[in-house]
Amino acid sequence: MAVLELLKSPAWTSIKSINRSNDGLTVLPSMESMKFFGRGFAGLTCLFLGICLMGCETTDSSYKYDPLSQNNQAAQAGTPAMSGAAPSASGDLLHVGDAITITFADLPTSVPPIDDSIKEDGSITLILNQKFQAAGKTIGALQADIRDRYVPQYFKYLTVSIKTADRFFSVGGEVRNPSRQAYTGYMTVTRGIDTAGGFTDFANKGRVEVTHANGEKYTVNCGRALNGHPELDKEVYPGDRIYVHKRWW
Repeated sequence: MAVLELLKSPAWTSIKSINRSNDGLTVLPSMESMKFFGRGFAGLTCLFLGICLMGCETTDSSYKYDPLSQNNQAAQAGTPAMSGAAPSASGDLLHVGDAITITFADLPTSVPPIDDSIKEDGSITLILNQKFQAAGKTIGALQADIRDRYVPQYFKYLTVSIKTADRFFSVGGEVRNPSRQAYTGYMTVTRGIDTAGGFTDFANKGRVEVTHANGEKYTVNCGRALNGHPELDKEVYPGDRIYVHKRWW
């Protein structure tokens, strides 16, 4: 619009005034016309620069997520940053029937280590008749619970250490190597059978019986679990017994 107004103005028309001389046709703009043209040119320049500056404010679409930057910002804001540590697998947890040894140190008088097994209700009972829920917790979490119960209510200082006895599960029936297997971490029924050499040719893969340490039983269809249904492959715990039945056809 500014350009059109400039072209239609009388000053622009006066620029076209002509003086004839012996050398031919010469265009001689007046001083007033030159000033007006200069102001118009300056205005157009400002308008162009304004458009460029507006363009510079456009959001940068090349942004890439930087997890280190996000963690630093979270820490500065007082928000805990997400860590890459995975939650404890169930194989690291204590279970009903686990045999454990609890040692107390830094006490005024010596207390002998306590050997106990986690009871059916998931609990253990320690000195001063204090009862603790142990099943479903990691060793570290249980140690912290025990210390917090005794300090400072009963003792000024206390260090608690817990060790588990070697843990096992057994695999029998139609497997190539029926035996007791060491429980070293997360385990499922089909993995447990693999540790015993796998199924025999006469195994009924659809009828695998699992008995927990508390006597509870259930049946697993390992044939389906191995063929697109991993959700059927149930977890095995210390003290469990896996038994593969024989097929008759």
